[in-house]
Amino acid sequence: MKNIKFLLLALLLSVSSVLVKAQDKMTFEQMIPVRVLMPTNNEIKGDALTVLYNRLNQAVTLNGLGATTNDSRFLLVTSVTVLSKNVTASIPPQHTAEVEVAVYFVDNVNKVILSQEIINKNGMADNDAAALAKAIKSIQARDHKLKKLITVGKNRAIEYYQAIDQNESSEENGGDPDVSWIFE
Repeated sequence: MKNIKFLLLALLLSVSSVLVKAQDKMTFEQMIPVRVLMPTNNEIKGDALTVLYNRLNQAVTLNGLGATTNDSRFLLVTSVTVLSKNVTASIPPQHTAEVEVAVYFVDNVNKVILSQEIINKNGMADNDAAALAKAIKSIQARDHKLKKLITVGKNRAIEYYQAIDQNESSEENGGDPDVSWIFE
């Protein structure tokens, strides 16, 4: 009985050490932090833009790329455009609004747009401001367009870094480095 307990303890310790080592080594995809910038639009009042900001942060976090620092290389930038505002002919009159939210996954260091997506939403309420807010608040963190945007941006960032790594390793292993730029 003591031998079985000893074997189980040894097995448990070996499995736990393997799991701890696996957690210490992060994959390249896990090291791409994306910071969401607060959207701005002077036409939209209230907390609608804050809700959009929070939903975009949730989308980034759900896809495993959330950043807590302000010096992130990759950004999620949004632009909110009001396409139309109308009043219905019904009684009581209702206000409708259509907004276009353009979301960009960018590399801020190289000034490159890695991925972009446009989301159109409609809202209806008792006044213009509430209709705009309702349209913006209808964007969800699990929206398939946001997931596609983040996935494509992440994949392009990974391809970019892998290309850089291959170029650096080929220069290191290829003999003498090119230093002609020093003498020009």
